[in-house]
Amino acid sequence: MLIQRAKFVAAAVTSVLLLVPSHGFSLSTRSVVPHPKLAARTFSSLALRATIVEEEEKVETQVELLPPPPQQDDNNSMELEGVVCARGVCVVADDMMAPEICTLDEESQQIVCQVNDDATIRPSLTWTYLWPRALLLVCSVLYGTNFPLGRLMNESLPASAATSSRMVLAAVALSPFLFQLKPSLRSTAALCGTFTALGYISQSIALVDTSAATVSFLGALVVIVCPALAVLVDKRPMGFADAPQTWIAAILCLFGVGVLELGGGGGDGMDAMGWGDVWSILQAVGFGTSFYITERMMAKEPSQALPITAMQCAMAAAFSGLWAVADGSGFCGPDGPLALFGSPYGSWLTESDQPFTLPALFLNVDFRMVALAAAFTGFITTAGNRVGETLALGKLSSSEASVLLATEPLWAALFANFLIGEKLSLWDGVGGAIIVASCVATALDPTWLRELLNIDYDNNNDNDNKQEAVDTEASMAP
Repeated sequence: MLIQRAKFVAAAVTSVLLLVPSHGFSLSTRSVVPHPKLAARTFSSLALRATIVEEEEKVETQVELLPPPPQQDDNNSMELEGVVCARGVCVVADDMMAPEICTLDEESQQIVCQVNDDATIRPSLTWTYLWPRALLLVCSVLYGTNFPLGRLMNESLPASAATSSRMVLAAVALSPFLFQLKPSLRSTAALCGTFTALGYISQSIALVDTSAATVSFLGALVVIVCPALAVLVDKRPMGFADAPQTWIAAILCLFGVGVLELGGGGGDGMDAMGWGDVWSILQAVGFGTSFYITERMMAKEPSQALPITAMQCAMAAAFSGLWAVADGSGFCGPDGPLALFGSPYGSWLTESDQPFTLPALFLNVDFRMVALAAAFTGFITTAGNRVGETLALGKLSSSEASVLLATEPLWAALFANFLIGEKLSLWDGVGGAIIVASCVATALDPTWLRELLNIDYDNNNDNDNKQEAVDTEASMAP
């Protein structure tokens, strides 16, 4: 600024000298008389220069008043938002309503939570407190309908066509969010969607010859899959003192599965086990791995919950579509190379009047109930449920959400009895109840369990005094 002022003064002095006629000053006169035209041009030039300098000074002042850019930490990343996580989904925590707020510890890759002292909503019978919990419970109820409705569709359609119809409709419903997915998340979300597709395809094949309640109960094995991945991938300490709630959940889950398999099925024990049970367990592997990957993505980018979900549904629709094409073309027939994935309908895709694909499924009056089931599971229980889950989750604690979602197998068994007439034996009911209890156990506070069981624990070994990781993946796959 000083340099500009100096230039301006120098220009002014030069201009004044230019006012003098070429003959110089007349010392005998009382004033200096400039040339009229030259004076007009000079004063115009001075006014222009003054205006330019004034504008430059204004710009410099505005620049000085601008706030400094936000500072980033040493890892060149902004501070992570507080989240609430459950069932492999993380959303932005509501600072005024969420009882606790969680963040992803970048070093240990654990989700750590702390009490939210700023929360103003306390437990009460008010609408503000009850509606998010009621909504999440409704989501759990609706998730439970997927199993009997899936079995209902498999009785009238090839499993590949039923799954493809459901996932295509869900992908269409969530497609507006797909375009909001950040480029940096696309590859990881696609990988996650691949495991999601494995879960849905395995679930559908299992429902061909296995009861809906059993498939739902066996899906609870995610309580073992997720901690196992945490040990194998993140190298997380997982001794009994480190995570007592995980060990209790795993023991209960395995015990419940044993009761379900050995005592269920009419008391035939191991003889009653079949490929449907294997596919049901593979379902838990697919969904459990998907939950594990998704939770870490959403914990870093909670605003991307629905775009990531849209990618998962899109990948599931793509893989189930390829399965339907292979099945309908005869590659999955009894003599085909993919007979394990086949159906008894032969090369149904080559038939001109087949009603198994979209939109023919909705145009055939004989398949009206099946079409309604496909639309309900696609639009409501898959796409709509995830939107509702996202709206409610940020206003609860992770433990509350896990408990509410853990009731899904109970609703699956109830709707299986109501919609398709399935009956649960005593052993089926006992085994299922133990499995549900294992899901609830994952929400227990590890500190409280250590005190209850008199477990000595050195907090210095817990990732440098970080708070306990909340294991929220222990819930059923839809």
